[in-house]
Amino acid sequence: MMKSRLSQCLLVGFLLLTACNSTPPPSEVFISDSGQFEIAAPAPFEETQQSVETPVGPVEIYTFTAETENTAYVVAYSDYPAEIIEQTDPQALLDSSRDGAVNNLGGTLVSEEVIDLAGNPGRSLVISANANQEQTATINSRIYLVENRLYQVLVVSPEGAETLEESSSFLDSFDLQ
Repeated sequence: MMKSRLSQCLLVGFLLLTACNSTPPPSEVFISDSGQFEIAAPAPFEETQQSVETPVGPVEIYTFTAETENTAYVVAYSDYPAEIIEQTDPQALLDSSRDGAVNNLGGTLVSEEVIDLAGNPGRSLVISANANQEQTATINSRIYLVENRLYQVLVVSPEGAETLEESSSFLDSFDLQ
């Protein structure tokens, strides 16, 4: 009897330990043929498209959003006229994109790093912004300029709720097709 109870306790302890150490289910790879990218998303993406009037004319923005309990995972891309891109310094265009993102969010740039993706220029940004009057959000973002296409990859979560590992995993999984 004593041996049986000890075995049961060890088995229950082992199961609890295993459950506590289990990793979350892996993300599924999402591939956008039209967007020419792939990324590991923690939830299914919802795709939207909108036309935005810019100084260079209307630009189509394609947005893919996946949401978990308190975090949004976003990939967006837009194509600019090739002649505009040829006449503009890529770093100046990325500066402009960064400034636009910070201003549109009414946020503060917390950090910035110059990066690249397969030889294409980019930026890694952390922005703090008020999601509403009561809550501040942290936006971990990467932007890349690939020929005349601008990609934006973001993780938006309440300040303090995000984990660097989850954000990095999503952002690092972005790749070109």
